[in-house]
Amino acid sequence: MVLVRYGYSDEEDLNEYELKREIKDPKQRWIVRIIRSMKDYYKKCPYYDTRSGDCFILFNTEDHKCPREGRYEGCPILEAFLAERYDELKKRGKPIPYDFRDLALY
Repeated sequence: MVLVRYGYSDEEDLNEYELKREIKDPKQRWIVRIIRSMKDYYKKCPYYDTRSGDCFILFNTEDHKCPREGRYEGCPILEAFLAERYDELKKRGKPIPYDFRDLALY
């Protein structure tokens, strides 16, 4: 006889643990908050050109096609860009924006 517990899985615990670990880092917490605010305004990544399939973040590189076709959840390119932007703002001593639309102001 197999005992099955409904509503419990090891994967849920692992994901919950990973989320708690990420939230402790202020940079990661800010990146997650900015990506969540993007969801309020955009269905696809704002740095994605729908006609050509280009990524504006990678525009100065040889291969500037978006590897994720405009999906920004979990995009390593977008996360690296936001982390670089966070470091740049901290270095200048500017306030960290709370919303994605405020990011263009700094």
